[in-house]
Amino acid sequence: MMNKGFTLIEIMLVLVIMAVLTAMVSPNFFAATQGDVKTEARFMQKMLRLASEEAQLTGKPVRCSVYSNQLVFENPAPDGTWMTMQDAEFQQDMPRPPVEILRAQRDGDIGLNNASMQTDEVPPLARLMFLGDGSLSAGKITLGIPHHNETLTIELHAGAGGIHVLKPL
Repeated sequence: MMNKGFTLIEIMLVLVIMAVLTAMVSPNFFAATQGDVKTEARFMQKMLRLASEEAQLTGKPVRCSVYSNQLVFENPAPDGTWMTMQDAEFQQDMPRPPVEILRAQRDGDIGLNNASMQTDEVPPLARLMFLGDGSLSAGKITLGIPHHNETLTIELHAGAGGIHVLKPL
């Protein structure tokens, strides 16, 4: 007489295979939902370069307001105020938690106008400008995870390679 069903060995083998596959997939799944400092710095560097290219291609300045949890890219409106850019590539969430912008500073002042800021708004850590002629405001943005030692700094300066991630000390 033939028994129908699976033996205990067969069931255990299937469970072991499923556990191994889960162990291989889960780190990649969770890495996609949380940012690490190096990945976020590289992504932010690409976004800043995109803003610089946008200013050069359109001939209009692009302003980047740097907050602790986001970058806001803006174009000048006809009335002289600044409007948030609606292009999908400038609406990315960055940096992704747990990474935050710890510090930001701008060197010099090229064409900043704070008159468009409402009194109830949280002031940005810095405002960076990208102009149509390819010039940009020099500055630094430091990313990290609060209460951890790992940080990376994105440096902006005029000239070739003007937006790059500094190597950690």
